[in-house]
Amino acid sequence: MKPTTAAGLVEANTLFFDSIAPDYDDWAGGLHRRVAARLVELVSPRPGLQALDVGCGTGLLTNSIARHLTATGLVIGLDASEGMLEQARRGALANTWFVRQSADHPLPFKDASFDLVTFSDSLGYLLDPELALQEASRVLRGGGQLGLAMPIHTLATVAQAEFVRILEELTATHPMVMPRPPHDRTRLGEKQVIAHLLSRSGFESIVTTTMVTGERMASAASWVSLMAGLAPRSHALLTTLGPAMRRQLETWVDTEMLKLGEEAFHYHEAFTFALASRSRP
Repeated sequence: MKPTTAAGLVEANTLFFDSIAPDYDDWAGGLHRRVAARLVELVSPRPGLQALDVGCGTGLLTNSIARHLTATGLVIGLDASEGMLEQARRGALANTWFVRQSADHPLPFKDASFDLVTFSDSLGYLLDPELALQEASRVLRGGGQLGLAMPIHTLATVAQAEFVRILEELTATHPMVMPRPPHDRTRLGEKQVIAHLLSRSGFESIVTTTMVTGERMASAASWVSLMAGLAPRSHALLTTLGPAMRRQLETWVDTEMLKLGEEAFHYHEAFTFALASRSRP
């Protein structure tokens, strides 16, 4: 598989989320559950609001918002992965709609349609994050609220950085080539970068906060399994290794991790949460 176009990148991301959908909510000890729970606390949705969750995945955030809106409100979850939407619909309330569509296209809604728009760990997967924020601004009513959660990749542990190096070496000898986003996303989750993008996209009253969580894995096998659910490129590579290559990789990882001492097999995930208001006309 060698997708290199924008369409290829969208397809690769969709295939990744289709594959991990059954395990998404429980990955990394329920990390995605915790992120969604924190984001819904911050946006504090009120009964009667019209809300849009962009890149809703398994509906962790969408369905939580729905419970706050009561029957007088409505929340729409938008995602390109049918596998994720299947999971989302299982817990849906009557005031919740799920729509299959990539957010890499203009949002299929009129201007000023919503009181709340959210992105829970979805913005970084889009081809043009700034354009996505501009679309969110367009469909928000004046004074409406945006809430988002973005991973902070620059706070990776030394063990994570070492594993990235190993993956790059492995990728060089593996026949599969996966597409990369058109621009570097390394710093996208940093507070100042998010705040700048939000300001340029028509938002004001921007407030950011950070959450850091982590764990130490017990073995190379558990580490590789964890990292297979991290992102499309690592998933595509690690899940296509045969048993012999998988064992070789685990041995390689074990050897390199032992050199790190107390830092071995330790990972953490850090997230920036941002709240902002749509500028009034």
